[in-house]
Amino acid sequence: MSKYNMPAIFLLGPTASGKTDLSLYIAQRFPVEIVSIDSAMVYQDLNIGSCKPTKAQLSKYKHHLVDIIPPNVNFSLGIFLDFLDRSIHEIKSIGKIPFFVGGSMMFHNILINGFHDFPSCKETRRKLEKKYEQKGLNKLQTELAAVDQALFNKIDIHNPRRLIRALEIIYITGEKLSSLKQQPKIQLFDNKTVHLAAVNDKKTILTERSNKRLNEILQNGLLQEIEHLIKKFHLTKQHQSMQAINYKQFLPHIIEDISFDDCFYNANKATNLLIKSQQTWLKKIDIDTHLECSDTKIKHKLSATIETYLRRHSI
Repeated sequence: MSKYNMPAIFLLGPTASGKTDLSLYIAQRFPVEIVSIDSAMVYQDLNIGSCKPTKAQLSKYKHHLVDIIPPNVNFSLGIFLDFLDRSIHEIKSIGKIPFFVGGSMMFHNILINGFHDFPSCKETRRKLEKKYEQKGLNKLQTELAAVDQALFNKIDIHNPRRLIRALEIIYITGEKLSSLKQQPKIQLFDNKTVHLAAVNDKKTILTERSNKRLNEILQNGLLQEIEHLIKKFHLTKQHQSMQAINYKQFLPHIIEDISFDDCFYNANKATNLLIKSQQTWLKKIDIDTHLECSDTKIKHKLSATIETYLRRHSI
């Protein structure tokens, strides 16, 4: 039994595939409310670099999970689930259905396939974070390999947040996380009744679109936005919000005098790697409706499939 016993529509896709434009088109035609599945848009004042909808668009079309925390606070699964719960109850109370839109595949996966509710402990986490700061990533990697080799071989061991969270769970429970992951998951939605649409395209097309978008982001004032964020929130490159693409790559230009050209190259490279990762994720998901962002009839096709889905659920 899923926690949220209701229909839901998902629009997944790599960065620069046109999800925002499509979502606004759908929001004005169907009884849906957009729930952003984007780990950068959750932050207040991260507007330009995250390609957040404009204030006018946000005012006209309700967006959930946007601007929910300041950029000096770490975003977590707990925060995501808390705000998600509030949004789902609000959407359900007005007789609409959630329309999940974004490129954060990990959170889409949680919504579609469920998650394990593992415990947390602030003191244990702080100790691990301090260990990381003092002894580096290699220390955490060595510890994880010693206590859970199976998990070490499976997760991204170059991601400090993943390592810290894994070790936190292991030390709290006294069990291997690889074994705990075999337990049943908490299901949020029934993946047999939701509708999954994905907008994708050839890597070359997405790369071209992302390069064009990066130039637009810079013209719209990304560097000035980063300077504002640093001043207002006293941000450094250690803050989680500044690990978001575009912010991570251009922050060094402002605080470390790294050349603009190097930062531009790094941002393009990071975006291309993200696109590749997102496309890999999509291959693992059973998509109902496949769309190509270069298709001139894409809006019509998405509208038609949503109309059919809603009719089937009598909405």
